Amino acid sequence: MKKFNKLTIFLIPIGIAVNVVGGQLAVLLKLPVFLDSIGTFVVGALCGGIPGALVGLGCGLINAISLPTLLPYTIIGVLFGFLGSFLAKKQMFSKFWKAPVNGVIIAIISTCIAVPITAILYGGFVGTGASVIVTTLMAAGWDVLPATFASELSSELIDKIICLIIIFFVLKAMPARFVVKLPNGKHFIKEEQ
Repeated sequence: MKKFNKLTIFLIPIGIAVNVVGGQLAVLLKLPVFLDSIGTFVVGALCGGIPGALVGLGCGLINAISLPTLLPYTIIGVLFGFLGSFLAKKQMFSKFWKAPVNGVIIAIISTCIAVPITAILYGGFVGTGASVIVTTLMAAGWDVLPATFASELSSELIDKIICLIIIFFVLKAMPARFVVKLPNGKHFIKEEQ
């Protein structure tokens, strides 16, 4: 593992703060989206998988303080840090059309991890806005697993497409003189030349 430079260390708590604010806003407003992965993907894309994973871990632990049922989902945030770095290396943040594609792929991955956690540990009810969808589907006669899958996938698709579009614009807005100082900066500078 390369040593983290000072700028990377500085960006980790900023990424956590961005995630926590987005996540808490979604929980407080009972939104059917999560908004708690923007900082993870940005730090992962710019600084590498380990700093991104640290952002995901920190966010998960902090969000679990106010809603403990979110703790098992921390693994997804850690994975997102590594995915952010992987996507940067594959130039998946280089064009706008790739943002929704990234969102769909990440939503599917996230859903596959979240559904067993939600259905098995919590019976489909986590305490977020997505639980409203599960409740509605179960009231309509769906079993817990398909109701949870439909709820998670619909929530994740909306959330991740929105988040990845925001992330695209955040990364594009960063000046080259800043990005070049970061471990994965070369993946963003190359496309501007």
